[in-house]
Amino acid sequence: MPPTALLDHSLNIPDEETAAQAAVAVDTLERFLRERSMTDVLTVKLVADGNDATVQVPGPALSLLVDVLAQIANGNAVTVAPVHAELTTQQAADLLNVSRPYLVKLLEEGEIPHRRVGNRRRVLLSDLITYKRIDDTKRTVTADQLTAEAQRLGLDY
Repeated sequence: MPPTALLDHSLNIPDEETAAQAAVAVDTLERFLRERSMTDVLTVKLVADGNDATVQVPGPALSLLVDVLAQIANGNAVTVAPVHAELTTQQAADLLNVSRPYLVKLLEEGEIPHRRVGNRRRVLLSDLITYKRIDDTKRTVTADQLTAEAQRLGLDY
């Protein structure tokens, strides 16, 4: 299965019952994890229909599961993708919530690293995340500057 196949599946918006179950799981797991080190290997027991299984889970993986459950508890659909996944320009544009031509412009200007495969461009998810973090920081700084200027001029109502 290609790495981007994880990004291509349909997202399921959780219903209210699923969100409520996820919220309970988040509370329970967060209490449990507060008392443990993230470097611990934790044993998780799964029980369903009279059958059970025990599995060892690294602390960071369980912490990630809590993050996923928290999103589900908030009613958000969640997908998981490896950071080394290569995205098409359309997938990358969708993740940034911009048009594909705008993304291609960013690639051609060197704002986001990419590679060419034949006549197609591929973008690493990790490079896209890095660009998004930098861009979000720039936007926050600009918004803070505009707010400060509006306050200085008495334009904040």
